[in-house]
Amino acid sequence: MAWRPTQYLLEGELDNTQPGKVTGWMRFAGMNRKVTFDLKGNFHRDIRGAKIRFKGNGNHDDVKASSYMDGLADRQTGKVGDITAGLPPQDYVSYPYVEAFTDQNGRIVLELAPEQIEVIGTPIPTCESDPISRQEQAANMAEFLVGLATEIGVPAERAVCVGGHDPAPATPRDNPSPGPKGMKLLTKASRKQLPPLYSQDGKGGEAVAYVKFFLGGYTWWATEFDGQDTFFGLVEGHEKELGYFSLSELQSVRGPMGLPAERDLHFHPTKLSEIAPELFAARPQSSA
Repeated sequence: MAWRPTQYLLEGELDNTQPGKVTGWMRFAGMNRKVTFDLKGNFHRDIRGAKIRFKGNGNHDDVKASSYMDGLADRQTGKVGDITAGLPPQDYVSYPYVEAFTDQNGRIVLELAPEQIEVIGTPIPTCESDPISRQEQAANMAEFLVGLATEIGVPAERAVCVGGHDPAPATPRDNPSPGPKGMKLLTKASRKQLPPLYSQDGKGGEAVAYVKFFLGGYTWWATEFDGQDTFFGLVEGHEKELGYFSLSELQSVRGPMGLPAERDLHFHPTKLSEIAPELFAARPQSSA
């Protein structure tokens, strides 16, 4: 679902001293040239207006690096996702996190330890900055997830992905996708059980998933719901990662032989750290 080249990172630098713009570069094992970035957007408030330098644990001699990094463009343009050093005020996560939505390679994510990052310069005082809009970031993720929907059989014009509190209306389905009618994906009981969006922010692996959906090689665990169409939770496709997805998308998508997505009838509320321990084991957990 995303490029996650953290294990091949050698070093990098990103600059947000120009408002609304993030530029910089990264070097990876398996690539002979730097990857440059020219993105629209800003860092989170903990480092907004400053530069960050970071070191990776990549190994120049890693034989797996070249095959994984093959296809990553040397120049990346697009939008800033969530970029933070994990410092107070922790508007997103409590560790360094670098995310970009690029025109060339889609979503790129780095997750680092605090000792791997250095803040250069003085960030804008947090009292003079607004938090990154979660609605805007949800829209960025939704745009990215449209591409994933088309991968598993939903034509682009019918892929419905939404984010935030103002979801776009679903595409009218005058000619529904062929195949059997799907089960009811969200019951009244599940709606009551699911907490609202952002209510589990900061919990990390302690956040609880209440509903599980699956189709083919994809699985969605919902931890939050806006009461209308937008979920937040854990998504597993090519990899496991946190993100937004929509009920209307799950209802529309069809897999092999036209089969619809299903809800796991035997799933019980489970912490994300139990579902995907590899994503949370090395990270500091919030007691919130």
